[in-house]
Amino acid sequence: MYNFVCCLLSNLALLAAVHLVCWFIRAMRPDLTIHSERIFIGMMALAFVFDAALTFLVFAEASGPWQRYHPVSAFFARALAYVLAVVVALVLARRAARAAAQRDAGENRKDGALEIETSPYSKSTLPM
Repeated sequence: MYNFVCCLLSNLALLAAVHLVCWFIRAMRPDLTIHSERIFIGMMALAFVFDAALTFLVFAEASGPWQRYHPVSAFFARALAYVLAVVVALVLARRAARAAAQRDAGENRKDGALEIETSPYSKSTLPM
């Protein structure tokens, strides 16, 4: 449980750092479209591959003090923490995209403007 919590907290801290760096880059260069969740998912995939390689190729066969930490059983807790951090990143990215879409839709529509319903099935409107 300790491995899971520590790995999850470090992954969420890394998510916050990646998001902050991407926000600064977008503030300096608005013409760039950088998606922090994609960068974070790539980093998590790379970390997962290296973690699996170290766990199963190096520490699983190592004798001595490493066996005390049960590297193979601790790997599955870390893998679950990687997956959970990726899910959190995707959920937050989806919520941010929805909020941005609603904000853009609110800016494009004028308050008090006449709207005509064009289709009762799709609930689409045409501003006049």
